[in-house]
Amino acid sequence: MGIGSGMGSSFGFSAESTWGTRVAPAKFVKHRSASINRVANRPQGEGIITGSYGPNLDHYVETYAAATGTVAIDVPYSKMGVLLNTLMGGSVTPTQQGASAAYLQTHVLADTYGKSITGQVGVPYRDGTVKCHELTGGKITSAEFSCAMDGLLQANLQIDGKKFDDSQTLASVSHTAGIKAFHGGQMAFKIGTYNSEAAISVKDVSCTIERPHDTEDYTTNASNFKNQQVLNGPAQISGSVTVDWTLADGKALQDLVVANTSNSVVMEWVGATAIASTYYPTFRITLPSVTWDGDIQGADGANELSSKFDFTWRDDSSGNLPTITYMSTDTAL
Repeated sequence: MGIGSGMGSSFGFSAESTWGTRVAPAKFVKHRSASINRVANRPQGEGIITGSYGPNLDHYVETYAAATGTVAIDVPYSKMGVLLNTLMGGSVTPTQQGASAAYLQTHVLADTYGKSITGQVGVPYRDGTVKCHELTGGKITSAEFSCAMDGLLQANLQIDGKKFDDSQTLASVSHTAGIKAFHGGQMAFKIGTYNSEAAISVKDVSCTIERPHDTEDYTTNASNFKNQQVLNGPAQISGSVTVDWTLADGKALQDLVVANTSNSVVMEWVGATAIASTYYPTFRITLPSVTWDGDIQGADGANELSSKFDFTWRDDSSGNLPTITYMSTDTAL
């Protein structure tokens, strides 16, 4: 029997071999919140019954159904590969580093077709019994990564799914002991020419990666479920950063805003203890070409001055694409 509150909840997932075909969740990450919801299209017909004063129950029907999910986690040192691959797309194989226990994953922005997850949330009843809510055919349509100097690196994921199911048995929840999470004390924010970025001092940063999909493709012969979601718009990647008003940091970003100048941005978190040799747990987002927006610095009273500037990735046709790199001990996604 588990704890009869959110303290007894769980979030697990597995990559699907075939979109929409269930794979029992085998990976579990510590979550801050998680939910899976059933969504349905239920039109009310207008058939009139003589003498009736209300809508006709017989003409209230469900034509199709789907699922959505939201998950909030602290980004851990391992077990993120499947989620990153579902977000970014493409084929990724972790590469062993120098015959050590460290493996590097490189997730380059790509097509997400064929990339999906089965996701499962354990939702405890008050008596401690855990109810299983599950979705299949899950595509991550949006992910926000955010971190402040006094906090942890957090990820908020939005998932669109083919099917909701609450009849499955809860998978055996297993968390690997000792997996840490990235935090503000490990954070670096860099700007400059691609592959030659230099660090500036920031207070916090956020970055949202949106992958627009056709999530409403319902057709006949699909058993009242949607067809596989396909990309139907360019990736929208944007974010913001807060800096003190200094010549090297605040003024440097304001100059980019004024000049409408693009540059490369790197957001990086590196663990303090090496996995092996010179290989450290790492989470890094690289955006090769961003433009900047924001207000000109003012003096709003006696307090110290700081600014918030916004950035947006735009493809500069160089062939360099947004990338998430992830160094961990995971030998497979």
